[in-house]
Amino acid sequence: MSHPGLFSTPRVIPVNVYEDARKAPLWEQALYTIWLFSIFLPIDAFQPIRYLCIMGILSVMLIYRSETLPLIARAWPLFPLPIIAAFSIFWTPYPGDAPKSVALMMLTPTMLIVMASRLRASEFLRLTMFAGWMGVLYSVPYFGTYAEGGPYAQKNIFAFHMMLVILLSLGAFLNEEEHIITRLIAILFVPIAFVFQLLAESATSLVFAVVGSAVLIGVKLVWGSASKVRHMRSVALALIIAMVLVVLLVILSMPGSSLVDDFFALVGKDSTFTGRTAIWNAAERVSAEHPWFGVGIDGFWNPMTGLAQTLNENDSKPFGTKLSFHSAFWEIRVHYGFVGLAAFLWAMTWSGLRTSLLWLKEGNLTNSTLLLLYLVILTSCFTESYTTGSANMMVYFLYFGGLAAFRVGERKLLGVARLVERPA
Repeated sequence: MSHPGLFSTPRVIPVNVYEDARKAPLWEQALYTIWLFSIFLPIDAFQPIRYLCIMGILSVMLIYRSETLPLIARAWPLFPLPIIAAFSIFWTPYPGDAPKSVALMMLTPTMLIVMASRLRASEFLRLTMFAGWMGVLYSVPYFGTYAEGGPYAQKNIFAFHMMLVILLSLGAFLNEEEHIITRLIAILFVPIAFVFQLLAESATSLVFAVVGSAVLIGVKLVWGSASKVRHMRSVALALIIAMVLVVLLVILSMPGSSLVDDFFALVGKDSTFTGRTAIWNAAERVSAEHPWFGVGIDGFWNPMTGLAQTLNENDSKPFGTKLSFHSAFWEIRVHYGFVGLAAFLWAMTWSGLRTSLLWLKEGNLTNSTLLLLYLVILTSCFTESYTTGSANMMVYFLYFGGLAAFRVGERKLLGVARLVERPA
């Protein structure tokens, strides 16, 4: 009597074996959220909270040193500028507060890298969004003072943070991978933050918010569909770039065109950036005197600097006010010279290229949001000095995309196993 299949040869099926994606525990995510909230609202009352969070995050770095330390080494382009700032203590004319400033500059990329090593990009954006929501709620009692900055020192800083809340919340709402409750809450915060931004009367941030929102909606409706057709994304990207170049060429070649001036008038500016040209001229003058290494950390904005106080007087600011050069590039060049500027540009370029390549490889909403925020922050560098500060949201979004490209929080392919399937 025969038994078909009784002595059949077993079938070997190759299968991929993955390591589970890492997920930071809730207590760790809570720590990061509190830290992000404390820097989202840079007010003195949160100073003790910041110190506790710094200790906590550095403890995480040591606990998970097998993950955090290798990433710190791989992200070395973020450290040349802080190192140059540390050496500038030896030539700054005001070294009193310099050690504290240097410590903060060194901690800024370190803590960001720790978060990047423990969180996936989507988690980082989510926790930052939660911190932004808390910032919006904290700002409610200041209603009616947003044109003066609300809980912030300046209205532009307040409006810029509200713009971040708009883009983060809209991105979360459009992202179908987010929990439905998170998406519903996110869409509620979009109009609230938008109204707060309008009341702050900052036209530049408003333009960023409107254009950024349009980009996110376009990514959701168009870019995702284009991925279904072979090479369609590359063709679409090339057409967009070509259209932008053609439009710019037409505008710039029109004799007597006032479109540029009209645009600046629309956003409350003028083409000569009145009020900032004087401060840029001062920066150029100081840089010419200290071209290679600058005046050193905290070397210009000091009550003892005569030119700085002259700028305060011309801008109707109280004596001793610490202003900025309203340009990240001038801020770096004045304080750290051409050497520091080269380090800053290298870190910025390194992050930008990595963020762009990550988006081209996988243009989902998370990576699109990272690239969009990078471009917004990069654009702001020409007229604001936010990215030269320590531990603020603008610095974080300038560099996090470059760190996210390492994909340290995603599941990893361990190898191929052989699954033996025996006949019944």
